[in-house]
Amino acid sequence: MRRRRKKIFFFILTLFFIFFLLALFYFLKFKEITIEPEEFSLYFLNYFQNKSFFEVVLNLKKIMLDFKEIIKIEIQPNFLTQKLKIKIEMAKIVAQICDFQRCYFLDNYSRIISPKILTTNNFLKIQSELKLEENSLLNPKITNFLSLLFEYSNWKPLILKEIKIYSNFDLGVFDDKNREFLFDLNRDFEEQIKKLHLFLSKDFQGSRIDLRIPKKIYYR
Repeated sequence: MRRRRKKIFFFILTLFFIFFLLALFYFLKFKEITIEPEEFSLYFLNYFQNKSFFEVVLNLKKIMLDFKEIIKIEIQPNFLTQKLKIKIEMAKIVAQICDFQRCYFLDNYSRIISPKILTTNNFLKIQSELKLEENSLLNPKITNFLSLLFEYSNWKPLILKEIKIYSNFDLGVFDDKNREFLFDLNRDFEEQIKKLHLFLSKDFQGSRIDLRIPKKIYYR
C-alpha cells in the first residue's frame, strides 16, 4: 500500500514538473534580450521581443529562411532571470556575382545568395556567362581556383578589379591596371598561378595575358 502511494506521489510530481516546463516553454516571456553582435539587434530584435520560448524557437527557423547569410544562431535562455542571449554568426560576403539576368552575392562558403544585410557596397565583381542559380553552390573548380587566387593576391599583392567566367569555363582576371589574365579551369591551377607570378615579377607589359597553355605565356 505504501509502495503504491509512493508511486502515485512520484507520478504526480512528474506530471507537475512536465506542466511546469510546458508553462515555461509556452507562456514565459523574456524581459531582457541581448543580441550579439549588437549591430544586428536592429534586424532581429522583433523576432524575439515579447515572445515566449516556444515562439522564439519557431522564429529561429523563420530567420534562417529569411536571412540566407546567417550560418548559425545560438540561444542561451535563463528562465530564472528571464534573460535571453542570442549569438548570430554571419557568412562573409566576398563578391558580387552576376549572370546575364540577375546579380547575387558570393559568400565565403561558396554559396550564391541574396543577403538582406550588407555592411558595404565595395565588393569584387564577378561576371558569369554561365547561368547562376540562387541558393546554390559555386562550381567547385571555380571555388578552388578563387581560393588560390585570393591567397596569392593577398601575398603579392595583386589588386583584383573584376573576374569574368566565360562560357567555355575559362576565367579572366582583371587587375587595377585593366590587364586581363586568362586561366583555364580544366588545367593545373598552381602552374598558371606561377606563370602569373613570373609575369608580374618580370614586369612584362601587356593588356591580355594568356596563361592557359602549359609552360607558355602569351601576351599582347
